[in-house]
Formats: sequence, structure tokens, C-alpha cells
Amino acid sequence: MEIDNPEPAAERRILIADDDADSRIVVASVISILGHSPVVVHGGGEALEECERQLPDLAIIDYTMPAVNGLEMCHRLKTIPGGELVPILMLTARDSMQDKIAALEEGVDDYLTKPFNYQELRARVTALLRVRDLNLKLVAKNEELKKMQERLIATERQVAVGQLAGTAAHQLGQPLSAIMLNCFLIEKLPKDDPKFMGATVAIKNDVRRMVEMIDSLRNIKASAREEYFDGTEILKLKDE
Repeated sequence: MEIDNPEPAAERRILIADDDADSRIVVASVISILGHSPVVVHGGGEALEECERQLPDLAIIDYTMPAVNGLEMCHRLKTIPGGELVPILMLTARDSMQDKIAALEEGVDDYLTKPFNYQELRARVTALLRVRDLNLKLVAKNEELKKMQERLIATERQVAVGQLAGTAAHQLGQPLSAIMLNCFLIEKLPKDDPKFMGATVAIKNDVRRMVEMIDSLRNIKASAREEYFDGTEILKLKDE
């Protein structure tokens, strides 16, 4: 079999699971020529143990293997955290349509029958590794977007808290100041002084206003805002 020199590529860890020694040697040789690192095991059980230790970048597995066959191995690999992102190429002598359909339905990404052509195996390995790279980039982007969303939500919550605090300070500050002033007058004036009675009434009115404001805060709309000062916004208690 004549093999041309492939273009240099980043070394990948390729798992090869096959109970046939000759097939293991041939496939491992091809993978090495492609510039990747073959990890060779005899069957599906050993392959799963290897995946538990470290996930490969690609798995090339036989259909028929003792104990754990290719279909079962594929199913169990997908249950390992991160295993769903490992592409699987089934390389087997079984070429019936039913076998191909069963493998694809179980999660195999590509199916190649023996004897295989080097150029075809090379192309399929390269394509599957490219798909893995794209999937990993997509996962990374999704994680980045998730973190950005979390930061955005946290920022929005902080802004909302600040606006609520500003609203409370703005709306409740005036009646609170009036209450404090009238309390001072009550402490200084005799009870029969008309100003004493006036201060008492004023306190009751201001307390009533504050209760109404607190009720408004419970039902406030986050989108209803108004400028407070120097570009700072607070929540708007009542629509104009």
C-alpha cells in the first residue's frame, strides 16, 4: 500500500479498539503516519477503561469484539462526561445495511468497512477531527455566553438594587426628615401648645405617605425609570 506524506497536523490522541491484532497494527500505523498518537486496546472493555482515564480525540472501533462490542462501547462512551463530544469511526468487516443503520442509530459518527483504503481513512479521520474541533469551539462559546449572561444578570440586579435604594432614599427622605423635625418639636413643646398638636398631625400624615410609598415599591415596574441627578436614574413610583 503506497502512502504519500500527509500535511503536518497537530498531534491528536486516537483510540483504536479491535480484537484483531493485524487490524490494530495496520490502523495504528496509518494513524502514526498521519502525525497522531495511537492508543491501541484489544476490546471494548479496555477501550472504556482508557476513556475513563483520559478521553481521546477520536475513537476507531470494531463492530464485533468480545465482552463489550462496538455498539455497546459506543453507547457507554456517550455516558462518560465529555464522551458525547468524542467522534466515533466504526471500522469493521461487517458491511450489511442493517449493521450500518444500527451503528449510526447508536451514535457512531462514521462507518468504514474493511479492507479500507488509506486515502479514505485519512480523509474520514481528518473530517471527524475537524468536527470535534468545531464542537469543542461551540461548547467553549456556549460556556462563554453563559458566563456573560450570568455577569449581565448580576449587573442588572446590582443596578436594580441601586435604583431601588435611590428611589427609597429620594421618595422617603423628605417625609423622614419632616418626621425627625416634628419629633424634635414634640420633645421641646408642651402638650397644650398648638404647635405640638400640629406636629403630631404632621407626623401621622408623613407616616401615611411613607406607607403608601412602600406599597408602591412592592408593585413598581422595573422599566419605569426617571432621572434623579447627574445622569443617575431611579425607579418611578407613579406614572405621570
